[in-house]
This record gives sequence, C-alpha cells and structure tokens, in this order.
Amino acid sequence: MITYFCIDEKSKRLVSTIHREEAIWIEVFDPTPEESDVILRQTNIDLPEHHEMHQLEFSNRFYEENEALHLSLAVVTKAAPIPESHVITFIISKNILISLRYSDPNPIHSFTQYIQDHPLIVKNHLDLFDILLNKIVGSAADIFELVDAKTDELGLALLGTIDGDKNIAKKENLNGLLREINYLQTLVSKVYQSLSSIQLLITYFQDTQHKIFPNTLEHNIRTLSQDIICLSKHGEQLNQKLGFQLQSTLGLINIEQTNIIKMFTVVAMIFMPPTLIASIYGMNFEYMPEISFKFSYPVVLIFMLFSSFFPYFYFKKKGWV
Repeated sequence: MITYFCIDEKSKRLVSTIHREEAIWIEVFDPTPEESDVILRQTNIDLPEHHEMHQLEFSNRFYEENEALHLSLAVVTKAAPIPESHVITFIISKNILISLRYSDPNPIHSFTQYIQDHPLIVKNHLDLFDILLNKIVGSAADIFELVDAKTDELGLALLGTIDGDKNIAKKENLNGLLREINYLQTLVSKVYQSLSSIQLLITYFQDTQHKIFPNTLEHNIRTLSQDIICLSKHGEQLNQKLGFQLQSTLGLINIEQTNIIKMFTVVAMIFMPPTLIASIYGMNFEYMPEISFKFSYPVVLIFMLFSSFFPYFYFKKKGWV
C-alpha cells in the first residue's frame, strides 16, 4: 500500500494527497512487486526487499544509492503479549522521504493516524524525518517508563512472597514473577536494540548528509542523539534491576525446593526409630522374652509412637522444623 503526503500551500500543514508530484513523503507498507515498480518509475529509487532490510551488515543497512540515503532501523512493533521488533527503512533524497515497512510499528501507525485528523506543520521532508525519529525514540521512552513501573511492582510482589505463609500460593506467585521478569527483560532487550540501531543511523546520517542536503538537522540530530544516550543508560539500569529481581526470584525458588527436601528429611528421621523397633521385633529368633508377654503388641506400638514424637520435638526445639 502506498500513501502520499504533501505540504498544503495555504496552511503549510502535512496532508495526504493523491498526486505524486506534490508529495514530500511516500509511506509504503508491505508493497507488492507492482507497487515497487511504481515507486521506481516515479522516484528512480529501487526499494529493498524484505530480507535485505534484516541483514546485519552495516553496509547493507546504511548506504547511498542514486543520490539517496537508505537508512534501516529496528522498531518495536508490539509490546504484548510477546515483544516483537521489525526493521523499517527510510530513504531520503533531495526532495522526498520514503518510509518502507513490512510490519505495522505503533510509532508510524499512530503518527499516520494522527495527521489524518490533526495536520502537522512541517518545513520539508527532512523536518518530517526528524519528527518521525523523535516519534520512534519517544515510543521507546514510553516503554521504558512502563517497564520501570512494572519493576517496582515486581519488587513489592517479591516482598509479599517472602512474607507469605502458604507454600502453594507462594509457588504460584514465584512462577508468575519469573514469567513476568522474563517478559520484561525481553522487552527491554528489544527496545535497547532499537535505540542502538537509531544511534547507528544518526552517526551515518551526520557523516553523509552534507553530500546530498544543503540544509542539515545538525542541532536536532545532536539533541536526539543525547536523548538516546540517556535512554540507553536508563535501559541498562532497568536490565540490572531486572537481573537482581531474577536472581532474587530464583533464590526464593531454591529456598522453597530446599524446604521441601528438608521436610522429607525430617519425615524420614521421624520414622527411623519406629522402623528400627519394627525391624527388631520382626526378627525370627527362637528365644525372645517379649513374645510370651500378653501385652507385647500394644506396648511395642506405644514405644514406636513415642520414638516418632521424640525426634520431632527435638527438631522443633532446635528450630529445624
């Protein structure tokens, strides 16, 4: 799907249009081969294939072709239930911006929906490129704020689990916390990957923009780069915080497992004396005085019961149970 946007001459706002000649922004979503050919004829720009956008080499993500910069970056497309990120490509020539995507990232989708009802004032396609980058970075900041709030909730939940008395509820809570921490760590990793790719894009753009564009975004790009550095540091702190909570949760799970093993050990120790007594009186000897005694059976049962309680009270006194 191809959508054209231009600057209205009267209001100087960004609006959608059906005329390619007026467009400063071409928004391309999951193009067919026919649509890619249309873009090639209209702009002399060959759109990269989907698999080409996901290559890891720097030269395949950032390059200059036909007097246009091709810049690819990873964007978080979905935060829940499973975090996902996809690559979008910005192609910037002297007079037009092309955004190519094969997924529906929320920053781009919300931006295109917003300008339909609230036209945006822009100077040119470079100004629009700067706005889009800020929109993507702002979306990453929003996710970090969400993760930060979630980590605080996890900390309180861990304290509640430590103070809990019911083992079954505690086990279920610990499993739930482990899943939540794993999810948040994956989400932070996706956002961190996105910020790193934007930082690489900015570095390449700063080094090459003077070859094509007379007007630069040096001040805006430098400010955006500083924002990314601050967000990256914040992401590292979140990752460390989640790592500590992960270790704490695993430690609590290990304590629970140790308590279970201790319980079985105590039970085994309680039944060892009765087992010893039963083994003695289960031996077949010709002469055993207790056999002829009338109350031998109840006496031995009472003796076995007493021998069971004695280790239990001893362990209780020592605080082992």
